[in-house]
Amino acid sequence: MGTIDQRYPSGKSTCNRVAARWLGVLCFVLVGTAFAFAVRKRPQALSQREVPARAAILMGSLTLHPCAYASDAYCGRLPRALDPTGAVPGMIDVSFEVDPHTDATQPPLEPIVFQEGGPGLGSTFSRGGYLYLAGPLRARHDVIMMDPRGTGHSQPVECPAAQNDYLLTQSAIMQCGVLLGDTADLYGTGLAADDLDAILSALGVGQIDLYGDSYGTFFSETYSARHPERLRALVLDGAYPVRDQSPWWPQVGTAMRYAFNTACERAEDCSNLPGTALDRLTALVQQVRTSPIKGIAQDADGVLHDVTIDPASLAYLSTTDSLYYPVTRETDPAVRAIQENGDSLPLLRLIAENNSDSLSGSPGSNPEYGSNGLYLAVNCQDYPQIYDMTSPPEARIAQRAASFALQRKTDPNIYYPFTLAEYNAMQLDYSLLDQCITWPVPSPAYPPGQPVPPDATFTAAPVLVFNGDMDTLTPVLEGVEVSKEYGHAQQVITHNTFHVSAIGDEDNCAQKLVRRFIANLDPGDTSCAADIAEVRLVPKFATAASQLDPPEALPGNQGTPTDLQVAAAAAYALGDVLDLYWANDSGSGVGLRGGTWSSDWNQSGNIWTVTLHQVRWTNDVAVSGRFTWNYYKPGAVNGQLSVTGPSGENGKVTVTFNSREPDAQATITGSIGGRAVVATMYAP
Repeated sequence: MGTIDQRYPSGKSTCNRVAARWLGVLCFVLVGTAFAFAVRKRPQALSQREVPARAAILMGSLTLHPCAYASDAYCGRLPRALDPTGAVPGMIDVSFEVDPHTDATQPPLEPIVFQEGGPGLGSTFSRGGYLYLAGPLRARHDVIMMDPRGTGHSQPVECPAAQNDYLLTQSAIMQCGVLLGDTADLYGTGLAADDLDAILSALGVGQIDLYGDSYGTFFSETYSARHPERLRALVLDGAYPVRDQSPWWPQVGTAMRYAFNTACERAEDCSNLPGTALDRLTALVQQVRTSPIKGIAQDADGVLHDVTIDPASLAYLSTTDSLYYPVTRETDPAVRAIQENGDSLPLLRLIAENNSDSLSGSPGSNPEYGSNGLYLAVNCQDYPQIYDMTSPPEARIAQRAASFALQRKTDPNIYYPFTLAEYNAMQLDYSLLDQCITWPVPSPAYPPGQPVPPDATFTAAPVLVFNGDMDTLTPVLEGVEVSKEYGHAQQVITHNTFHVSAIGDEDNCAQKLVRRFIANLDPGDTSCAADIAEVRLVPKFATAASQLDPPEALPGNQGTPTDLQVAAAAAYALGDVLDLYWANDSGSGVGLRGGTWSSDWNQSGNIWTVTLHQVRWTNDVAVSGRFTWNYYKPGAVNGQLSVTGPSGENGKVTVTFNSREPDAQATITGSIGGRAVVATMYAP
């Protein structure tokens, strides 16, 4: 399955979204070995770094030259026939990077090959994250990364309309198909997997350990069936099946319902509420079917948007998984705010953030960083469709109608609480059902939906499969099906996590298991996967501090219940801005109900420092000051805040908690109106 998830620079100062199935969900530092944890931090363009001149090296039959963007990497190109059958003439240069092992005193072991997601992303542009994941294994393992044909440094597919428009349109997709013409079926995963094998052969490489994330799992499964003997070990992180998948992707609805309900059940304040999160969402969907809610809200960068809360926008919010953590954390309390108090601002803001974050492209975006054209070419060549891709586009329209009619009869609730029509009303960037209806008919040499030959046998090598239990992009049930493809596969489900487990693993669980698996062909004890902290749902959205439950007073507290409510409002203001990290591109933004904030990221220390100025999470409490967040475990948050409460009384409070700790409790100390405040509450 694939929607665009472009996480690379374009008009906004972040990894631009081609949201997807999946353009690997994270951005990485492009230079050095430090991992830029962050989803949403702009990668440095490879051409911007100057490194000392070094000599070329010979590896196998290929001469590799120092990469222009890294001091210890070597780059190469291998010319490949665009069409191996020869029916379409032309060659394409496929680019790759080799990072040599670092300990010359020991004999090297097999290389580790990393393959990025998408489709549409080049692996070398995520090199920082992969080198960080390889970590201590780099002593004896070379690291190899290939940019698949049509993206990165491998002659990226350029489709201007699809690349430069904020949202995909049928017109842009059709233009891209016309532009590619008889080459439209020559960028599929099968040919890209064969390119990798040819590179490995030319480098003189024998067996490899292969890691793929997101669409990289689809690629790696394809490779494991087309070249099974090459593999010593295979890691599939955020896995979904390469064959026998329904074109309706039914696991998405199941995963969405599970994620909302389970997140509520695991959160301290939500678990005691009557009914389920799905019940409440369903009631809102029914309400806005007849009475949509319209309003204006600011996204995480403070940009105003006209927003409509209707079934289509809620379906988009619930299943895109672009802003996975904020959506899971805020949707249920935002729904409750409407149902209980008529307060629609939290949900309007969340939809504005999601819509802004999920844009496919932007004017002037560079297809090297993420090619929307390649994304479409792979989707339409390799993924199952509800119509026959070997039929002409005009015939597909009738086939589509027949498929919808049959689905309405057999399983109309596949995306419950949304109807088929409501789910399909999402933007084309995420709705795969109509994406390829105008795409060119492939040639008989490259049958659609078959990157793996029907009679292929998958590798007998050991396989480690990861899925986050709240991932709606590559759900757990899809990983179950993937595991069945292999004779020696183990699935690890990482609790309270989303799409892709080991890259950007701030809990040091999945990345540790990957390293052990590659070293020993066994991940060892996997119990850490069940010990990851829950998603801390907002207990409730409030317009006034008086609506909040006071934190629990501790010995030494002299504050009144109102003081404690004001302190809680200040803590929630901190937690709200902390949550905006996942959606913010610019490093600054606005509070939910007013005020501004700005931030600074210390990459070497992985510390995010945020300065607040009169931020209002409730209307009647203004919060200024500063807090820091250590992104990696232990995830320490420390805030020094000045507050002004409803009566105009001022105070200063310190808020501390550990964002990585299950059931984390925040400690609040300070004074309001001269009265000592000492209290504790569920971490905001």
